[in-house]
Amino acid sequence: MTIGKGLASITCIGFTCLYISGFYLSKQTGFRNDPKVIKSRMKAVMVASFVSSLIVWSLIRDVAVTTALGLERPGLVVDMIKPILLTMSLFLGPLSVMFFEQELPFQRHFNVERDLYSIFTTLLGQRNYLVGPLTEEFVFRACMIAVLHQANYSTTFLIFASPLYFGLAHLHHAWDTYNKMGRTKRALKNALVSSLFQFVYTTLFGWYASYLFLRLGNIVAPVLCHSFCNIMGLPDFSGIQHQKKLHKLGIN
Repeated sequence: MTIGKGLASITCIGFTCLYISGFYLSKQTGFRNDPKVIKSRMKAVMVASFVSSLIVWSLIRDVAVTTALGLERPGLVVDMIKPILLTMSLFLGPLSVMFFEQELPFQRHFNVERDLYSIFTTLLGQRNYLVGPLTEEFVFRACMIAVLHQANYSTTFLIFASPLYFGLAHLHHAWDTYNKMGRTKRALKNALVSSLFQFVYTTLFGWYASYLFLRLGNIVAPVLCHSFCNIMGLPDFSGIQHQKKLHKLGIN
């Protein structure tokens, strides 16, 4: 049984509003990195993810919901190792810099407590590298693609158009930035520019993650790649100028 394209699009907008609304319906006030705000928002997005899964279950009838949402048991090589290696290839420049600086795991300057322990124990780490990637990929990748696929949208649409919802969902950071910088004209300008830039690169990543989800049929790969990209951050090549000539050649 298929659903109408209009209903599918409205449902995806609903997923976006549901995911974001918890950020602002919470009684906790403050900036996004305040511990109480982080805890409140993590609870909100987990509730939004659960509700979204119920909506998908109510709309999809001709295929198992676990299959539609990519919740089948992942393969170690196909669904986990290969996607991570592919994603790492996109960061060969920064990874090369880290290698020459001896900052990769098992190298001299790698700090377990600073570089690994904090990922799993601090609220910032749990939000940025665990809860954020898991809930965002589940709602904006699995749930949305499942609904849009049920409406017979093309694969091209699923890869290139569905991530626009993901990009739009990040525009709310403009409000946080605007408040944090004092609600001035300059704050507004900086908030709009940074949010537009964030919209662009989250959409680009969304294309990549959507392709992985459709290609592998499993949500694990997009989640792992999302978490890895968050850990790496935007590529910073400022350290290249301090490298030896041979190292620069290898990085380039």
